[in-house]
Amino acid sequence: MKRYLFLFFLFFAFIPGFTKAEQWNDPAAQLALDMVGSNDQEFLTSEFVQYVYEQSKSISLPRYALDQRQIGNEIERSELQPGDVVFFQGTNLMSGIYINEGRFVVVTSDGISERNMETSEYWSGAYAGAAQFTEEDIDDPAAELALEELGGNDEGWITSEFVQYVYEKAKGISLPQSAADQWIQGEDVDELQSGDVVFFQGTHLMSGIYINNGRFVIVTSEGISERNMITSDYWSDVYQGAKRYNEEDTPPPSENEIVELARDLIGTPYNRKGDSPEEGFNSGSFVYYVYKNVTGSWLSKRSSPQLEAGMDITRDELQPGDLIFFENDEQEIITGIYSEDDQFVIATSSGVQERHLDYHNYYAERYIGAARYTDDILEKSNPETYENHDSSVVREAMNYLGTPYLMTGSTLDAFDCSFFVQTVFREALDVYLPRISYRQWEVGETLLPEGTDIDVIDLDEELQPGDVLYFSGTWQEGISHTAIYLGEDYIVHATGEEGQTTISYMSEYWRDHFTGAKRFEDLAIQYDNDAVYEAYQLLGTEYNQGGSTPGEGFDTGGFVQYVYDKAWQYDLPRYGRQQWEEGTEVPRDEAEPGDIFFFQGTSIIPAINIGNNQMIVVTASSGVSVIDLTTSTYWPPRYIGVRTYDTEVEESEEIQLAEQYVGESFDETSTMFIKQIFAEASGINLPSDVENLRKYGDELHIEELQPGDLMFFSDIEDGTVPVMAGIYTGAGTFITVINGEIVSRTINDGEHWINRLIEGRTISGSENDS
Repeated sequence: MKRYLFLFFLFFAFIPGFTKAEQWNDPAAQLALDMVGSNDQEFLTSEFVQYVYEQSKSISLPRYALDQRQIGNEIERSELQPGDVVFFQGTNLMSGIYINEGRFVVVTSDGISERNMETSEYWSGAYAGAAQFTEEDIDDPAAELALEELGGNDEGWITSEFVQYVYEKAKGISLPQSAADQWIQGEDVDELQSGDVVFFQGTHLMSGIYINNGRFVIVTSEGISERNMITSDYWSDVYQGAKRYNEEDTPPPSENEIVELARDLIGTPYNRKGDSPEEGFNSGSFVYYVYKNVTGSWLSKRSSPQLEAGMDITRDELQPGDLIFFENDEQEIITGIYSEDDQFVIATSSGVQERHLDYHNYYAERYIGAARYTDDILEKSNPETYENHDSSVVREAMNYLGTPYLMTGSTLDAFDCSFFVQTVFREALDVYLPRISYRQWEVGETLLPEGTDIDVIDLDEELQPGDVLYFSGTWQEGISHTAIYLGEDYIVHATGEEGQTTISYMSEYWRDHFTGAKRFEDLAIQYDNDAVYEAYQLLGTEYNQGGSTPGEGFDTGGFVQYVYDKAWQYDLPRYGRQQWEEGTEVPRDEAEPGDIFFFQGTSIIPAINIGNNQMIVVTASSGVSVIDLTTSTYWPPRYIGVRTYDTEVEESEEIQLAEQYVGESFDETSTMFIKQIFAEASGINLPSDVENLRKYGDELHIEELQPGDLMFFSDIEDGTVPVMAGIYTGAGTFITVINGEIVSRTINDGEHWINRLIEGRTISGSENDS
């Protein structure tokens, strides 16, 4: 009877599928046995193993057998336990689930099959090893969430956006959107932990969430996928490193003060016109602010001069605090401050950020060079260098650093280049220069004449600190800018390019526009007075009874009348006796340059007081000439008195009327607006098109613009064809028509208007052709 019972159980043991009734402590072995049968899912051997482990143990194995073998814990054949993974070498490496006593489940051409390596010569010979996989607790919420998201990419995330989402939702940590920005932040990782962010360099830098054993989750073309950098040559080759983040993640401290301040400013907003944390920065002004506050030196606010003034260095020579330069899509140079490890801080359109020279493709493709500011270079733009300078002009110039630039500005609150030079020389040397730059060029001692090739001379061999340089064509034809020389190719000037009075390197821009150099130390005549200047220009003009113009010559009354008209458009009477009857008499010791002295001859003779007890007068023997009253024996006994005249110009009716219209709609052109204003205010009939209006009146040097004059603008930078006109109202402001509205604009607000300004013209009532 026992024999029959044994045969009965033996018979059922070999019935297919009976083994499924066996119970095992290992869930992988149990599930593998349960699945023996057809391979409806069309698993590869390794895909079947991957599926079994995921379903039974929630352990994610790689897709391929080779990769599975690499990450498992290798075991000897004699140590095999149910659920281990066994490997066999056929055409390709295969994997299966071990059961016991040589039995295992594997995908074959028959389906999901049970085989035995102890009884099969084929499987015994093909056996290649075994590995154990233990379930590892993943207690990092970012790793857990990343695994939960495996599958499709319905949100359309790129790799870094997926990482950003996971960290925000799982840990409440806000990471940047791009992988390059994520790389900049965080702590470098040597030993990977679950939840760290791993980075890979493909066409762009990519980021993913690390799980364990080389596993990570990343967005691929297949969706949100799990990959393994240990088992994949591709991911292993492109692996760049890993970062770990916490809620208060900040850039690491730097021993370099320049870098430390630059990083402290991360997050400051972008402002094309700003130069402070409160206003925001552009890339050049950001560098200017950092260097000024750390070193005391005044670098340019513009990137191109920053590149020229520094010492050229190669990329492999970069040190923290060096400047690196890029060219943007508009061919403008932009600047960043090198921090370390190929990273730099720069003012971007999104504000001040830290970027990477390789991982931020925008900058990697636009890098053009680097510069270092040594102590010697920084010293040249540091105001402290000049505090005790031998030149009183240089010392005085330092008092005005930082004063805002204002075209035509004539107060210490804001001024332009020529007013700055005029003020410095008056305060430092009691030298009175003309107000306008091109007029300054006409006086004093010429050191370097117009046409000097500055590139073939050493300025320090030709000039001394305190000499004055002149430049042409910077924003209009002819002399248009002036600066005080400091030595070693540095200048101090009030410049619209920087928006203030500052110290600058003689960059390529200034060298290209250089005209010449002057010295004014020994000047005594007070050229800052317009009447004195105009009188001085007429020296040597012949005497002519009844003459009132330079072409025909002058008599005494005609000369003074002409000077006042040219200087201030002041309508003096024709003759000395009539001039004496106007104006206000003042004591001799209170006479100012430009006032009129009167002397008794056969008639009353007027003369222009030029200060220093000197005057300019017309005589029959010498024409227009300078007379020193201290040494003269002829004139002092004939002195009658001195009179002053109110030459202040009241605000024109045209301006008053134009200001009333600001803010109103106007459907015609700016030229038609101007035509209407002049017709209503003074009955002057002006042309209605901009080209003919430009030909009307007298052309002015821009620095000579007076309220009521006209300004003409092109529609492109440095253009020559006018498309718009405006009425100048003073202090750099004008009124015009833009987009159907009458508006007031200031030419000093940025470079838009000043780069499009063609010329100015003055309109006089005598030209009325109505």
